[in-house]
Amino acid sequence: MRLACGLRAKCKGRKMKDCLFCKIIAGEIPCWKIYEDDFVLAFLDIANDAYGHTLVIPKKHYQSLSTCDSQTLARVMDAVKKIGNHFVNECGFDGFNVFNNCGQAADQSIMHMHMHIVPRKNEDEVIVSTKFCGKGSEVDADGHRRVQIDEIGDKIDLQEICEKLRLPEEEKPQIDDNGQVVLYTDGACSGNPGAGGWAAILSYNGKEKVLSGGEANTTNNRMELMAVISGLESVKLDVPVQVFSDSAYVVNAYLKNWLAGWQKNAWKTAGGSEVQNKDLWQRLLAQTERLDVTFNKVKGHSDNSQNNRCDALAREEIKKLQE
Repeated sequence: MRLACGLRAKCKGRKMKDCLFCKIIAGEIPCWKIYEDDFVLAFLDIANDAYGHTLVIPKKHYQSLSTCDSQTLARVMDAVKKIGNHFVNECGFDGFNVFNNCGQAADQSIMHMHMHIVPRKNEDEVIVSTKFCGKGSEVDADGHRRVQIDEIGDKIDLQEICEKLRLPEEEKPQIDDNGQVVLYTDGACSGNPGAGGWAAILSYNGKEKVLSGGEANTTNNRMELMAVISGLESVKLDVPVQVFSDSAYVVNAYLKNWLAGWQKNAWKTAGGSEVQNKDLWQRLLAQTERLDVTFNKVKGHSDNSQNNRCDALAREEIKKLQE
């Protein structure tokens, strides 16, 4: 049989909104999730043609491996390695196959780039090439026995497989919110001015919300501001908010009272020039007047995992605009 995804409809030539994998990512179609992070989703192939047959896809739509950018491909392969090692180290398998079908001529059935992982055991007598091979059928000219995987034995319910193979949720940073919303933010820009992106991660009572966006022509400072503004605007609870940012521009405006001075001076700097980004500062003021907000400066591009996540998400938004 051909090794193909259980979802057979093709996405080639259609908009991303019609891509079946994009609908799975958006939660419009359920899946048997094995692993997920900010950039990658992995789930069982509903064809159930081999025990634990897993598909690993980038959350960003690329038609095939040949069009996928190197950074996204690296993230997908990092996830493949993590999942494969989990199958071996935690689930009792001896190895795993990894492969990709690139293009219709190579039997790619869903035009959203994806990698296949097939967990393997010693002496399982399954050969993975362009077709699955196993015991129970005639030997071909190459000496391989060709057979559909489901003829080897009864299929096992996907829910049962998923429960056995699913990776445990990755431990999130221990954030002691103490009844407060904890908001990490970051902004980035390519060119300054140029394409920019921002990201915000909110944590409260063990739950997390991730936001991101971008603009085609902006500056780094505007993206830093937009990250904080967007995060605060999404807070609907009447609780204190702790903001963590690596932007001295944003944090010092509050900690060193720059903002109060600008307002008192009719939005003029000490040198008499117009304050830049007045529109965004006014949006931010509206939120800090509505909420009890405390600003904290963190070191950028260091060992703060939440700040690094925000940075990666913001840069992903820039890539979307540049393609």
